[in-house]
Amino acid sequence: MTDKQATYAYQRRIDADLAGDFAKDLESEDFLERLNGQLAPHADAGYRELDESAPTLHVIGVPRSGTTLLHQAIVSRLDVGYIDNLVAAFWRAPTYGLQLSMKLGLAHDGSDFASSFGRTSGVGEPHEFGYFWNDHLRYPDMTQQEGGHDATIDWTYLRRVLLNMADVCGKPMVFKPMLLLWHLETMLKEMPLTCYVWIRREARQVALSLLKMREVMFGSVERWASLRPMEAVALGGDDPVAQVVAQTLVLERTIAQATESMGRAHVLEVGHPELCEAPDQVAVRVRELLESKGADIADHGSTLAPFEVRRNDQLETRYGERVDQAIESVRGRLDVTRSGTDGGQ
Repeated sequence: MTDKQATYAYQRRIDADLAGDFAKDLESEDFLERLNGQLAPHADAGYRELDESAPTLHVIGVPRSGTTLLHQAIVSRLDVGYIDNLVAAFWRAPTYGLQLSMKLGLAHDGSDFASSFGRTSGVGEPHEFGYFWNDHLRYPDMTQQEGGHDATIDWTYLRRVLLNMADVCGKPMVFKPMLLLWHLETMLKEMPLTCYVWIRREARQVALSLLKMREVMFGSVERWASLRPMEAVALGGDDPVAQVVAQTLVLERTIAQATESMGRAHVLEVGHPELCEAPDQVAVRVRELLESKGADIADHGSTLAPFEVRRNDQLETRYGERVDQAIESVRGRLDVTRSGTDGGQ
């Protein structure tokens, strides 16, 4: 079985396990897989060798920290290129998807800011492009790979694809690649104009939201959802609460360490409360980051109004005390400070 076949086999297996509204039509998934297989060689043949003339922005953060909302705010306020729900269907021929989206006039005045655990519904809404990143970063699932995984990724090819996508759009591209959290420094090395906007949310709220995500997507808190760091698996053991806390703190530490190594000139840090209270100001800060890399970014859409801060009240009652205990325990085992793991928010 090839790497791509293994990835698609995993995707179909996960799709089959999803519950309720998250369940996918596997016949449609098979159709898209065949379509991409047919288009990919033609798209590849059309890629040109381009210089990196504009920055690429990646929205990063631990799962359930507000990455989707931040992604929606950026593409609503700033005139940037991004992956919408139509383009996402062309993960192995993304330039074709972008051209089709542009031909159909799917550019819109702003997001509806609706989502369900990272999934948006409108055809012009931003999409995290998971299949694309699974494919290029060589992940058969969402589990962290062993050391040395970086060397197995064809960074030259990924760079070529990203630059051709930006060329089609004629503007800087914005992505929300969850799997890239384990490769932030290498991405910057390969594309020096890369920049990141990192959203940070209180660890307690992230952990509670991850428990809710498990329940809704799989019908049980026993199933892992989203990124699965190896260290978090060891720390969490068989306890779902300890698992989501370890998942949150380990991933946050991963981003913090990469940020320290790369330098703050490449990373804009945003608090979840700040995004909800003043999204327009956050968008301005993102624009300034892109402009510091040489981009000329126009405003797009109207001023953003504050967002309602949502709390997980039912899960607070059921799991709040256990989450607090797990945070204290896991933090102690990770030997990290509060300011280094959740921004002190």
